[in-house]
Amino acid sequence: MLQGPVIILTSFGYLGLLFAIAYYADQRADAGRPGLASPYIYSLSLAVYATAWTFYGSVGRAAIDGVGFLPIYIGPTLMIALWWIVMRKILRISKQNRITSLADFIASRYGKSALVAGLVTVIAVIGILPYISLQLKAVSTSFSILVQYPEIALPGQSGAMSMREDTALWVALILAAFTIVFGTRHLDAAEHHPGMVAAIAFESLVKLLAFLAVGVFVTFGMYNGLGDLFSRAAAEPRLAAMMTPLEGIAGGYAGWVWLTILSMMAIMFLPRQFQVTVVENLDERHLNKAIWLFPLYMLAINVFVLPIAFGGLLRFPDGTVDADTFVLTLPMAEKREWLALLVFIGGL
Repeated sequence: MLQGPVIILTSFGYLGLLFAIAYYADQRADAGRPGLASPYIYSLSLAVYATAWTFYGSVGRAAIDGVGFLPIYIGPTLMIALWWIVMRKILRISKQNRITSLADFIASRYGKSALVAGLVTVIAVIGILPYISLQLKAVSTSFSILVQYPEIALPGQSGAMSMREDTALWVALILAAFTIVFGTRHLDAAEHHPGMVAAIAFESLVKLLAFLAVGVFVTFGMYNGLGDLFSRAAAEPRLAAMMTPLEGIAGGYAGWVWLTILSMMAIMFLPRQFQVTVVENLDERHLNKAIWLFPLYMLAINVFVLPIAFGGLLRFPDGTVDADTFVLTLPMAEKREWLALLVFIGGL
């Protein structure tokens, strides 16, 4: 049975593995053997776009908007098709000017203005604070739910939490330590961070495996395939409406268009995306792989979003379970504790 110590030990074991991978990659790079500098690792590192919130929130959004969650992923797929022209030029400009951040890049377009760079930095910091808080909330909430196994109790239903039990705080401290060790320990800001990139690439594979595992379980374990699942959903008027694109998002065509444009800009200009795509790029030719491998990754991690959302709505019709947690609570409800643990690790 899943217990707190098991979950904590597994979590620290996984985080320790990420530290080990990052350390190994850094050591190889320091020794002049950047064997992990491959286009596949570069392409997988771009999957930092799919955050902990995405891991859970895509299903939550699909449970409300149906296929309306798609523009968030259609946008990056459309934009990345232009990368061979747009991103290649950005890479060349950045390497020529030793660009180390999005603020540097924008400032370089305006005569390397320190004022512009400072303004962009302030805007970026203010903008990413709620974004980071969402990631911490996703990890904290998933832990709080899993530790209640076999009961399904959302954090608001399980009483107050002490500082010692504040998962978000401890996760934030661990992530800060990881950033210090593998991101900011060198004075040369122009240096690449192969350890960080390798760790991101590895966890991208883990979260993809976890999401596909729960998707296969819901589709073929709880139901008899996609046909059975979607036919049951179609029999429910509220769920049937979610299968229609213009019914699945507020604003109809305009909503789809603006969300698509917003996500197109996000894949280009989110600070973390600029870091892994531009700053950490070791070879311009790696774009050749990224242009098709990253969209393939996005397709794979989203193929079961709607089945999981419909499976959760059918399994919990009373609405007592938050749709954002369906990825975790469905395996818990079916007493698949090791699958639930894998999902938690994937979201971590």
